[in-house]
Amino acid sequence: MQKELESLGLSKNESKIYLFLLKNGSTTTGSIIKNTNISNSRVYETLKFLLNKGLVSYTVQKNGKHFQAVSPKTFLDIEEERKNKIETILPGLLDLEAHDSFETKTAIYEGFAGFKIAFKKIIDDCSNGGTIDILGFSKQQFSSESLKIFLSNMNLKSEKKNQKLRFILDQSAREWQGKDREGVKTNEVRYMPEGYISPAAIDVFQDYVYMFLWEERPFVFMIKNKRIAESFKQYFQFLWNIAKK
Repeated sequence: MQKELESLGLSKNESKIYLFLLKNGSTTTGSIIKNTNISNSRVYETLKFLLNKGLVSYTVQKNGKHFQAVSPKTFLDIEEERKNKIETILPGLLDLEAHDSFETKTAIYEGFAGFKIAFKKIIDDCSNGGTIDILGFSKQQFSSESLKIFLSNMNLKSEKKNQKLRFILDQSAREWQGKDREGVKTNEVRYMPEGYISPAAIDVFQDYVYMFLWEERPFVFMIKNKRIAESFKQYFQFLWNIAKK
């Protein structure tokens, strides 16, 4: 039964002494030391732990303290008390989980169809009136007319939700993408210094980060994690402060 008691949270010595007292009744520390082969200091220490747990009691007699095991049914009482304590602290623990945990979800979208799904999810998942921070593609990435048309349609959908879009673009995008975005009241556009090139686009909003690569086969990687999103927002703000209108 020693292993079973250990599975309930008792140490090896606690289990050994409790079983000895259960089988032999009231006895002295000397008898415990002699019959369990546990050292003097360990026996006294272990009896203290067992007393604190309510599994052992003692009486004082002429020849000193006599220890005895309490009824094994006490384990049920201990478990009930533990359950009540857990139920008491559980709401507070759940509150901590809700505010301080950082759940991570990821997704990968491939091909033009996957690219469109990812873009639609950004507009759909971003709240009405929310802000999307965007590091835009460099001009050479827009070699597909179908991509331009699709992005224009998505921008119209974003306008209907009154979402604020902050764009950081390189200088090469000023004449073609920049002018279009600057004409939308919910958009704000800034440009990086000459020489900055972005082979990928990054969209950041709420707890989401989307990274777009427009290559022969488009590729999108999504991360949903509050801490990671906050890091990208700080990075975006750093570049935003450098960029000029």
